[in-house]
Amino acid sequence: MAALLTFGSAQASSVSYYLDKSNDLADGTNYAKVTITENGADIDFSVEVLTAAFPTPLSNFGMQNFYFNYDNALTVSSSNLHDVDPSSWEVKEDKNAGGGFGKFEFEWKGSGSDRTELLTFSIVGVTGDTASSYAIGADWLGGGSDEFFAAKIAGYTDTDGSTSGKFAGSTLVPVPAAAWLFASALGWLGWRRSRS
Repeated sequence: MAALLTFGSAQASSVSYYLDKSNDLADGTNYAKVTITENGADIDFSVEVLTAAFPTPLSNFGMQNFYFNYDNALTVSSSNLHDVDPSSWEVKEDKNAGGGFGKFEFEWKGSGSDRTELLTFSIVGVTGDTASSYAIGADWLGGGSDEFFAAKIAGYTDTDGSTSGKFAGSTLVPVPAAAWLFASALGWLGWRRSRS
């Protein structure tokens, strides 16, 4: 029972979003997935490029930039960002993602030689943050945007001959029905136990 409860609470502390908009390819396709997990006092990010969504990936295919924001009620700086993989990537603050997707508080930046299909990093030492503290729309010339995240993905060839594009999104990844059923069962077991 303890293992089941641990599993249930671990599932509740993670949320995922799709990047499904592009300035180069068609909107409505899931091009990348951002997963934010509460890990004790830390927040862990995983950004995965969904390779199957791209036409003709080349040998140097992958993500080269990733952009995100934070709740301005918090105090977050680049010194709170740790454990980035690939380790050669650098963080910059207050950057325009391009592609019409707006300005973001942070940009992880790689180069053409260290593009990746999986970017991971942690945010540590921020008081009062949760996973939802980093699902915040971009600020563009004083106006708001609905996009929580943006990325530059390169190393593919589309029908127009483009080899890179900008991608953004904030579409919540649906929780599988099995997970809801499992959570409901845990709640029912807890209710039964409290009655007995």
